Amino acid sequence: REREVCVCREGEVKILPGPSPHRRDSPPQLHVRGSTSLCRMSSRDSERQPLLADHGFINSSSVVVVEEGSLSGSVSSPTRATNGHGKHHGHDQYAASARPSADSTGHGAIPLLEPGSRLASIYVLSSMSLGVGVFVLPAVFNDIGVGVSLFVLVGFAFWSDRCQRWLLQSALSYDPPLHSYDELVTRTLGWLGNFLLTFFTAFSLLVGNAGHMKTVVGLLHDIMEWYINGSYGHVKQTKPKQLVLYIGLLGAVLPFCAAKTINSLRYISTASVTVVVVTCLWITGECLFWYWPQGHHEFSGANASPWAVWDLTTLVANVPAIAFVYSSTFCMFPVYSELKERNYAEGTRLLSISNCICCLGYLVVSLIGVLTFGQHVTDEPENPGQTAPSYLYDFPPEHYVVTFLCFLIVVVITMLYPVINYPYVEAVICIIHMLPIPAALDYRRAFLRWSGHRLVISLVGMVLVVNLNLSMDNLVSLFGLCGAYGLGFVCYIIPSLVRLFHFPRPGAPHGPFSVASRVLALCSVATMLTIIAGFTTTLF
Repeated sequence: REREVCVCREGEVKILPGPSPHRRDSPPQLHVRGSTSLCRMSSRDSERQPLLADHGFINSSSVVVVEEGSLSGSVSSPTRATNGHGKHHGHDQYAASARPSADSTGHGAIPLLEPGSRLASIYVLSSMSLGVGVFVLPAVFNDIGVGVSLFVLVGFAFWSDRCQRWLLQSALSYDPPLHSYDELVTRTLGWLGNFLLTFFTAFSLLVGNAGHMKTVVGLLHDIMEWYINGSYGHVKQTKPKQLVLYIGLLGAVLPFCAAKTINSLRYISTASVTVVVVTCLWITGECLFWYWPQGHHEFSGANASPWAVWDLTTLVANVPAIAFVYSSTFCMFPVYSELKERNYAEGTRLLSISNCICCLGYLVVSLIGVLTFGQHVTDEPENPGQTAPSYLYDFPPEHYVVTFLCFLIVVVITMLYPVINYPYVEAVICIIHMLPIPAALDYRRAFLRWSGHRLVISLVGMVLVVNLNLSMDNLVSLFGLCGAYGLGFVCYIIPSLVRLFHFPRPGAPHGPFSVASRVLALCSVATMLTIIAGFTTTLF
């Protein structure tokens, strides 16, 4: 009643409003199900004393639900049960599933920024979208045309911003306001909506990790070949050779994936974003101040990238890769919950700024790339006519700064794998809880209480990542798969469905929603489903 309640990731906690059947004036109770560890927290110090290690009914005063390690600042905010002043709100029974916090998964703000400040919030929102996908986008600009790509890139920025505004409006229209994405979807769309959100969240994280590892393995293979032979591209990357690299890299990070907490990697996300940003600045500077003064540019002529390509197959195959750019929806609610000034205007302002930063960053890197190399932006200088996996291959290995930055990308992106794997494991655990399994065949509790369940889930994810990468040679298609199915549902379809099916109570803030906004939401769902269907036809 007077303490925050953290939800154990291995079980569920239900807030039961109303008095206890044993005492008329007792506080609300907690119904605990699953493998949990309940401890009593002293009001004077942080000493934890075991209280209960099984399911049952307990009094909720002075009780904190914890587990081995730490689970602080959960995305499933404690405000689900309280209004911030320790007073319980009497809604219906609500089953809360655990979500990792920003700090515990390595996606926290950099140490120099104060948590909850505007700069820290903008950084966290923007860093979710700044990754190695930026080095694939120049190929998309060349394939579908510069003008079409600019239009789609800016269009997705407005589209993503609108969907995020719908989510925030819907969450704030509840009394009390909701502070997590999964809670909003559960209250609005029910079990099916929450299952779709959790499933496609896991799918996005898994395929995103696959795209990262495919980029890393390709870079590492070519860097080693250049280091030994003085050039690269002459030793073919056969599937057995790639498999050896996957096993070595993933085996190195497997102990972190099996851990219950990854606090030791909490700054890896900051390191990866820093390396990617520095690489973007350096290669853009090389184009502007090294290539262009020497007349090496393709502003016009036969080798210039086309302004528009009106081939429908090429268009639907590349557009989802642009949707991959905007992924800040994953962390918008945790960021909003940490804001010092929590209101709709401040939240939407920060979301718009982060979307503009991501749009501008991807636009500048891609546009400078195609203006410098034109239709050769996807060619390898060491092997003319051979398609390169990413834009980084346009710079010869003798440009040692770029080569060293590529090596740093291999290191930090490999170490980023367990950071992304952590919420993936959490999402899979939530899916396991949601599945309707007959009682006679229900071994979920035994599996999740087993100490090796995180290792098993991580190993299964690694096997899927390796098989997916070995079966897909096109890196653009891999990022497009994540953009279409993963981000397509999490960032566009589900927010639009929330807008369609949420009807705020009379007098609620930010309501009622206009008919025009609901029609726009319907068009949003139809458009993304069309993009997904078109992209799917290009895979087979």
